Amino acid sequence: MESKIRFILNKESIETMINPAIVVLDHIRTLRLTGTKEGCKEGDCGACTVLVGELNIGEVIYRSVNSCLIPLNNINGKHIVTIEGLNHDEKFLNPIQKFFAEEGASQCGFCTPGFIVSLTGHFLNNAELKFNNVIDSLDGNICRCTGHNSIIRAAERITETFKEGLSNNGTRLKFLTDNRIVPEYFNTIRERLEKIQPIETEHENSETKFNFYIGGGTDLFVQRPDEMLNTNVRYMENNKSLTGINIRDGFCHIGSSTTVTDLMESAIINKIFPDITRFAELFGSTPIRNSATVGGNLNNASPIGDMTAFFMALNSVVRLTDGKNKRDVELNKFYKSYKVTERLPGEYMESIYFRIPEGKYFLNFEKVSKRTYLDIASVNTGILISISNAIITDANISAGGVSATPLYLQKTSAFLKGKELSSGIINEAVSISQTEISPITDARGTAEYKSLLLSRLIFTHFITLFPEIINVEETI
Repeated sequence: MESKIRFILNKESIETMINPAIVVLDHIRTLRLTGTKEGCKEGDCGACTVLVGELNIGEVIYRSVNSCLIPLNNINGKHIVTIEGLNHDEKFLNPIQKFFAEEGASQCGFCTPGFIVSLTGHFLNNAELKFNNVIDSLDGNICRCTGHNSIIRAAERITETFKEGLSNNGTRLKFLTDNRIVPEYFNTIRERLEKIQPIETEHENSETKFNFYIGGGTDLFVQRPDEMLNTNVRYMENNKSLTGINIRDGFCHIGSSTTVTDLMESAIINKIFPDITRFAELFGSTPIRNSATVGGNLNNASPIGDMTAFFMALNSVVRLTDGKNKRDVELNKFYKSYKVTERLPGEYMESIYFRIPEGKYFLNFEKVSKRTYLDIASVNTGILISISNAIITDANISAGGVSATPLYLQKTSAFLKGKELSSGIINEAVSISQTEISPITDARGTAEYKSLLLSRLIFTHFITLFPEIINVEETI
């Protein structure tokens, strides 16, 4: 069950034989790096936040992640930074720590390392500091005793002090080290990562039978961490052939190990769907988005998966492979029953692809949850609709949380095609949608409540996309 793992931990090069399913948090704490805390162990509180630095076209890109959910295998060949790795040899406070102290932004101190690490990650990756974006970088960190006002004040002072100095002209890291925001050793990391030998991975044609295929692990390591330690697992995150976003023959192809953050930052995706950031921000926190993969979310087969609802509205197709043979399955036919998919034993998802819409098209995604952000949906839905001269030429609507599987609303979508866009037509479509769903009563609401939510969210699609056509009062 052991594998050789090589990585850089703060300043130190690490090479060890270890169970690759041990999460990073547990390993670094055994090494006496106890500034990284265990709080919820579900990726919610951020007390365990570390930075993961990875080479990307000659540059080290750092992401904040929840170390309680990241298996050691996923940090092979990378740089891991804990709060201890941001301290200077003289043991004085770096500027971020100093502002936190001066603003009283720490009380018991349990959460403070996570906040400091997240802010530092934002500095490392962003040449332009904007206060709102700085605050957004802390969306995966929770303080339970001090309250967030003092933390916000500290972040504001940090932004004002350093926003003029960062740049994308190759001097950003020098600015950060000169101002002692990060220690000098960061200047050596790129060359050190380039020298780490590639890690041997399970051969594509191996006869090993895998019980699990892990992408980011942000769900499996919440639900079944002990099982991961004692079973055959294939790790997909370090397989570079499963990452990336590209366009071929009018289709957009997305590797299954592409993260949600990769989607948000992709120039290709942003050109096709300019609102992708607004949609994706409803998917977990920044550290979760930095780890969670498209393939992991789709294969999880949750009836309320946000990525599933999004890609189902695009009429997407998943490509499965066993390493030798490949086959395509339409996403709206991929889910057979609760948590059961068309994927056969030995197969894994290689990619997902969809035809790039043409003409005048609109995309929208909606969800309702107990909290607007950082929460699992009660009901979610996506829509892709094309319009020509007020006539709906194409429509695809997905729905989650209203059946045992994610749903493509076949009858509703078919009804809309060819119709003139109006409040009356939308009311009819909503009525049809109610015949396609079978919600149940559970912790996220009664069946009646979920039915109502879906109807209101479908109305919301059209009110959001066509406010000049759809009269809100006519949808009540």
